[in-house]
Amino acid sequence: MTHRPIVSAAAALALVLVATYPAAAEQVRLERSLVSDSDHAMPLIQLPKYTIFGQPLKQKAKPVATAKPVDPMRALRARLVAGKSLTDKQLVRLADSGDSLGAYVLAKQLEAAATQDSTSQAARYYLAAFASGRMAAQRPLIRLLEAEALADDEKRLDRAEALLKKRAEKGDQVAVAALTRMYRSGIPFGLEPEAADAMQTAAADAGDHQAALDLAIALLSGPATDADRLRASHYLEIAAQSDTLSVRTLAENLLRSIAPMSIALVSETAQ
Repeated sequence: MTHRPIVSAAAALALVLVATYPAAAEQVRLERSLVSDSDHAMPLIQLPKYTIFGQPLKQKAKPVATAKPVDPMRALRARLVAGKSLTDKQLVRLADSGDSLGAYVLAKQLEAAATQDSTSQAARYYLAAFASGRMAAQRPLIRLLEAEALADDEKRLDRAEALLKKRAEKGDQVAVAALTRMYRSGIPFGLEPEAADAMQTAAADAGDHQAALDLAIALLSGPATDADRLRASHYLEIAAQSDTLSVRTLAENLLRSIAPMSIALVSETAQ
């Protein structure tokens, strides 16, 4: 006997409700009791895309995730940190944006070019890197300052001097040594022997072994007076306590060379 599917009143009502209030899904499978008692899988019913009034359903659009804008300078710096090469233009853009690493790397490349113009530019970028806190730029900047790479740039010379003074006041031995040399030689900031003496004395009195040695050598250079020799002995004794072998050895040798004169002077003073 052939069974014909019979749709009950409940099934008809279900279809009406589906047509009136469609669900979120596009298809739905009817319950077996609503269609037939067959063992076959029940059919899928396509849900209508309109309401009972014939108006199309308005589905909410899914928000589209917008990618955050990438900072081009940050991307360039990331490449540099990762050891990837940048073009000359990219490196200049990064350095000019105020990035200390970019300025330092660019300065090294310009210094390696070894032309008068590239050396001056290298000094400017070393200064920019040093001003931004990159201490690796300090020694090469000092080297180029003493080579007069910024001789015609008074504004940057003033800035370099101010930065080195600030470091010297914090006890930076490299800055102290550089400034005292520069003030004694006059390059590039002009002759200022009194400023050099004051800076070196302050550092030596604070226990800076290198400054003490340099000050003693300065006191013994040229026609040294007895007072100079006595003062030099004091600072050589400080320098002789250094953990640096070269500083300690030189201080001890100089002490031995002036010891007889110092002893004689102390004896005369005591009398």
